[in-house]
Amino acid sequence: MTEFVSKPYDKIYVRDMIKLDLDDLIAMMSSLESANAYWVDGVLFASFAMTESEELAKKEMENEMYLDKIIFAKYEKYTKTVKSSINLEIGVLNMQKSKLYRELIQWLKQQSIWNE
Repeated sequence: MTEFVSKPYDKIYVRDMIKLDLDDLIAMMSSLESANAYWVDGVLFASFAMTESEELAKKEMENEMYLDKIIFAKYEKYTKTVKSSINLEIGVLNMQKSKLYRELIQWLKQQSIWNE
């Protein structure tokens, strides 16, 4: 029988954090192929992995991940969709049950950019 093992990353490196107003985040997300944002603990966000490479694949095997950027906006209450002031609309996925994403948002809220 196959053995399944759940092992979280030991370390996640974040290259850039970009705080946007809600309209800008919606505009950016609506221009992408997958126009869904995630929501956790009052934050609407999307994370973007770095372009795959052999070196990054090795790091993944060592339990490390590199994110190119996280874009985010404060958004207090979860809703299934969010609409901008010019009626662009994107889907929102509630990721509140994800331990990884809850930890990511907790960490993000401790960064200086959170209060800018």
